[in-house]
Amino acid sequence: MIKTVADLLQSFMKEESAKLSVYELKHGPTIGDMYEGLSADLLSRAIPPQLNLQIVDGFITDGADFLSGQIDCMLVRGEGEKIPFTKSFKWHVKDVLAVFEVKKNLYSADLINSFNKLRQASEGYTKYLFDGEHGESGTINLSPSYKTFSQLTGIKAPQYHDRETLSKENELIYTTVFMEQLMPVKIVIGYDGFSSEYSLREGMAKFLEEQGSGSGYGIPSFPQLIICGEHSLVKATGQPYTIPMRDGYWDFMLSSKANPVLLMLEFIWTKLSLEFDVGLPWGDDLEMEGLNEFLRAKPVINGEQGGWMFKYDELSKSTLEKRSSTVDWQPIEISTALYVIFQRLTQGEVSVLEPDFIQFIAQEGLSVEEFISQIISTNYVAFGDNKLSLTTENLVTAILPDGRFVVAENNSGRFDAWLNIHFPKI
Repeated sequence: MIKTVADLLQSFMKEESAKLSVYELKHGPTIGDMYEGLSADLLSRAIPPQLNLQIVDGFITDGADFLSGQIDCMLVRGEGEKIPFTKSFKWHVKDVLAVFEVKKNLYSADLINSFNKLRQASEGYTKYLFDGEHGESGTINLSPSYKTFSQLTGIKAPQYHDRETLSKENELIYTTVFMEQLMPVKIVIGYDGFSSEYSLREGMAKFLEEQGSGSGYGIPSFPQLIICGEHSLVKATGQPYTIPMRDGYWDFMLSSKANPVLLMLEFIWTKLSLEFDVGLPWGDDLEMEGLNEFLRAKPVINGEQGGWMFKYDELSKSTLEKRSSTVDWQPIEISTALYVIFQRLTQGEVSVLEPDFIQFIAQEGLSVEEFISQIISTNYVAFGDNKLSLTTENLVTAILPDGRFVVAENNSGRFDAWLNIHFPKI
C-alpha cells in the first residue's frame, strides 16, 4: 500500500514541478518559495489528518538560548510561537518531527548548505535532551533502538542504564542509535541537480573529504535522506533501514535510485509510528528498495573522546547503472540446525552453555562460535550473557514444499503474501 501511495505522490510531484520549471520568473527567492510550497503540499498529502500536525517554516529553539537558522519546512505538533508580521514560527525542538531543506537545483554548494542547515536540528535536540527542561514529558519507549542496536551489531542490547557494560566503541554506536530514533528526521529535497546516482555520491564524498577530521560531521549530523531528482542518499541507522555491520564498519549511508517519494514516506511514516499510536497503510509489498553501499563508519575512541573513521565504498557509474532500483523480498534460507534452534528461540532465549545445545551443535559438525556467527548473520538473533535471543517479533519458521528451511519476520504479513505467490496451493 505504501508503494501505491508513493507512486501517486511521485506522479503529482513530477507534474507540478514540470509546471514550475517552465514558469517565467527570474526572481530567485520567489522561485525558491514556489518549490518550498510544492514540497509542503506534497507532505500534507502524505500525513494522516487525524494527527493534527502542521507544516510550517521558521526556526527551531530548545526553549533556552539555542536558535537555528531559518528552516524551509518543518513537520510539527503542538503549538509554536508566531513571529510578528510574518508567516514563520519558532518551534520547540521537542515538537519538531521532521525538517526539510528544499532546493530547485542541488549541486555541491547547495548540498553543503543543506547539510549544515539541517544538522542544526540535531544540535538543538541534543542540547535540549541533555541540558534542557523536560517537565512532565513522560517516559520514552526505547525498544526500537534496542532492536536496531541488536540487529546492527549482533549483540543483545543492554538497558540504557547498563550501556557502560559495552565496550567504548559499541557504547558510541549504542548512543548514536538512540539519538537517531529521538531526533527530528532531516530530509533534503532537490528537484534537479546532480545528473546521476554516481555524481551525487561523488559530491557528498568530496564534501566530506574537504572537511577533514573534526567535530560536527559525525553520524547524527547527516540527513536521513538526500533527494536529487531520481536519485537519493539514504541513511541506514534504524527507523526504518538497518544493515548489519561488516568488517567492524557500519554501513550508515547508502545510495539508491528507488522512488524518492517512497523513501521519504518510509522515514516519515516510521517516525509517526514511533510517536503516535496510529495505523499506517504499510501493506505487504514484496518489492523492496534497492540500496547500494556508499559510506561506512568505524567507531574510534581516543581517551575520553569518541569519533568516527569514514570509508567510501567507491562504485563505478556503470556498476550503479546496472543495479536495479528494486529487489524482490524473500525469506532467508537456513540449515536444519539453524531451523531447530530458531524453533526453540520462538519459545524464549537459548543458553549456549546448556549441555544439550553444545551436544546438538557438535553433532552438526560446528563449534559453538561458528554456530553463533551463522545464526547472528540472519539479522534475527543477538547474543549476550551467553544467550541467544530474537531481535524481532512475529518471527516465523517454515519448511517449504520443496524441502527448504526458511525464516522470516511476518509483522506485516509479507511472508504469507510471498508464500501465496510461490506456493499458492498451500
